[in-house]
Amino acid sequence: MSDIFVSIRGRILLNAEALNMTESIGNYAKHRRVPIVIPEKEGFTTYFVPAVSGESIAHGFQKVLAEEAMRNSLPVCKLCEKGIFLKSTNKRVLNEAFGKIPEGDLETFIIQNCLVEDVGGFLYAEEENVKRTSNFQVGYMIPAKEAVQNVVVDPQLHSRYALGTPFVTREQRGQMIYYVELSSALYTFSFDLDTRYIGKPTFRYETINKEILDLFKRLKRIKVVLNALKIFLLEMPFGAKKTRFLPTGEWESLVIGISNDIWTVSSPFSINYVKNTLTKKERVSHDTELFIYEKDKGSPEETIISAIEKAKQRVSGQ
Repeated sequence: MSDIFVSIRGRILLNAEALNMTESIGNYAKHRRVPIVIPEKEGFTTYFVPAVSGESIAHGFQKVLAEEAMRNSLPVCKLCEKGIFLKSTNKRVLNEAFGKIPEGDLETFIIQNCLVEDVGGFLYAEEENVKRTSNFQVGYMIPAKEAVQNVVVDPQLHSRYALGTPFVTREQRGQMIYYVELSSALYTFSFDLDTRYIGKPTFRYETINKEILDLFKRLKRIKVVLNALKIFLLEMPFGAKKTRFLPTGEWESLVIGISNDIWTVSSPFSINYVKNTLTKKERVSHDTELFIYEKDKGSPEETIISAIEKAKQRVSGQ
């Protein structure tokens, strides 16, 4: 068995999306915005652009991970299996999730009994704090550099009618007006997965990297995580308001790197990120293999499936 590092960078064109909303002001629901800095000929310019938070994306991945774990008879706590990722915050949550307050090494107990918290980390914040750092990292989706000036955020008017029904009185309005901000942009996507500590404790120095699962169980966990990642990349099941604001979108490009050690694909913020990644691999490589999709050259589905199958082979030592 061999541990691997999977690095994913890409660009996704999304039209008419409301995937990450923030506060509502009266009848106006706002899309999330973040500041980004763009170098110009004479210094730098700051833009406030629509974005999808890493929290939103991570929630979607962990939901898929919980479902895939249950399909493969791997342990998931009672809260995570319902998509409630409170992550062993305190005794009350811990008791609800696992049915008891464990004695002894808390991190080891949680790793053994919940794959989602093993992979996604947790912070127990009572008495002696116990922290487990997530084994995957995900960034905000923001517009690509050359597309910043073409980004659109526009409020759409909607209304609900109750006219002609007995539910409207003279004192009540028969029509409700509301606005939802929609955005269209070429977004960047970033996701890294490090398998080194899946199924292993990391908090106490005396137990770091300790084998608490046998090789077969740990290998099965990592393969299930990779299967969940494949489903996630193929279906992109994250974001809010998809029942009535399901966006139209597609991968514009995608690069997946599989390495023996930490090795990240270059930032998709730059239009040259595929070329930059190839250049980086020539200079620095940890037995890195790249799987690349560019528009009209193959398909993103083929790239994703091939990369994940190769990742599973390398984990198995093949």
